[in-house]
Amino acid sequence: MADTPSLPPWMFNLDGTFLGFVEDNPAKAKTIRLEVDGEVLTIKLRKEVRRVLRSRLQPGDYLCCIGRSKFDGDTIKLKAYQVFTLLTSLPNSCPLPATLPTPPPTLKIQVCRKSGCQKRGGQQLVVALEQALRDLNLQTQVEIQYTGCQKHCSDAPTFTVLPGHHRYSRVQPSQLPAILDRHLAPAKPHPGSV
Repeated sequence: MADTPSLPPWMFNLDGTFLGFVEDNPAKAKTIRLEVDGEVLTIKLRKEVRRVLRSRLQPGDYLCCIGRSKFDGDTIKLKAYQVFTLLTSLPNSCPLPATLPTPPPTLKIQVCRKSGCQKRGGQQLVVALEQALRDLNLQTQVEIQYTGCQKHCSDAPTFTVLPGHHRYSRVQPSQLPAILDRHLAPAKPHPGSV
């Protein structure tokens, strides 16, 4: 019997009965209702998953949902990255995946691609940013988005970190590790963690 990975605390692995979609129009449905141990949960589906499931799911189907949980104020939000239809309704029959789903990027960095910023070091900044993400093993947690003018040409090169809309100007490549650490310190993997 092969060892199955245990889930990190922010992941969930639930099996239950599909009750239907939350939205009235199944063609635009993003969220399902799943009955788990007598409790009805709402679980948002990842975009890639919902395209496949909208036409296939029927109320009463027994499902296994694997995804990410997020605490938001007083509620816990659930988002499924993988959904399996199960043939049996035995408790805990939901398999653990061989590899855990990759969570979406936790951070977006918007980089100005207009010529003024590019001439003032923007190209070198992007190369250094990509290298810094690789060095810190953060490529899956950060998405780089290219934008038009951010209206700070005189302060080029500039970029904005989301969420929070933190703007950085006249950034030197040597400053990038400290900036990334400031925004990603809680999300960085710790030695010995899965």
